[in-house]
Amino acid sequence: MVYKNNINKNKSVLIYGNGFALNVYLPALVSLGIKEIFIIQDLIQNKNNKNLLKYKENIIYIKEEDLKNRFFYYIIIAVPPVKQYELLLKSQIIYNTNILILEKPLAPSPINAIEILEKLDKLKINYLINYSFRYATWFNKLSSELRSMPMDKDLFLIWKFKAKHFIHKRLTWKKLHSQGGGSIRFYGIHLIAILSDIGYVNVNKSNIYSSEEDDLISFDCSFKSTKDLPQCKIKIDSNSSENKFCCYYYKGHKKIELFDQEAPFPCLDKERNEDPRIDITKRFMTDMSFNYDNLKVLELWKKIEDRI
Repeated sequence: MVYKNNINKNKSVLIYGNGFALNVYLPALVSLGIKEIFIIQDLIQNKNNKNLLKYKENIIYIKEEDLKNRFFYYIIIAVPPVKQYELLLKSQIIYNTNILILEKPLAPSPINAIEILEKLDKLKINYLINYSFRYATWFNKLSSELRSMPMDKDLFLIWKFKAKHFIHKRLTWKKLHSQGGGSIRFYGIHLIAILSDIGYVNVNKSNIYSSEEDDLISFDCSFKSTKDLPQCKIKIDSNSSENKFCCYYYKGHKKIELFDQEAPFPCLDKERNEDPRIDITKRFMTDMSFNYDNLKVLELWKKIEDRI
């Protein structure tokens, strides 16, 4: 799909964040031709980040204490969900922009996320949430195929991988359910968002699998059929020995595959030797669509956790 470029290249952008913000948003913005990119000096953990050096001519540094006196056309917040929740709940930063760009999950829990969304809507603040699977090459095929599938068939959507924190045995918020991490809140929200977009609104049941109380390694969930959509069953395993992202249903004994690949996105854009999330983020920034119903996404997320 070709996205109309709705981003204004001549307006200022503030990046509030560190890791993902510098590794993905920064190169995406430079590639889109944004002329004023502000970065908060206080938040940088690695001063030798390759992108800070590579794009030094594009960066304007600013101290966090000086934000209250500045207005930015776009503010991108890319911090862990607990930090994002506190920031959106208490900080004045949300008033200093024309468009607020946020990362998923919006907050560490669906209840917290709904609280934030209601606040932003009440204050009439323009915001976008980056659910990046909307911009994957397979999403449109999934959406169209679902509406033409036999209603008496179940669709299966499977995502298996080994998260980096399991590979490197790291303790990180991305592993912890209470911090907005784990198989539902950090990974599962991707699928919840696109299934909500397609039209799913209710859940039959959901199951979780964990090695420790706060470590949700995997989960599966069944979404109720609607008048236009068949029942959809998803499974996510974030500590699998297999890399697989596939979607299929059965017609008799025949398996009908919509797609079967190693991951939602390629591991590396080999032509340009860059993180593929950069291109996906460019599609999101170019789209700049306010047409998605973000509250429905969060309500579906809550229904899943209510049935655990």
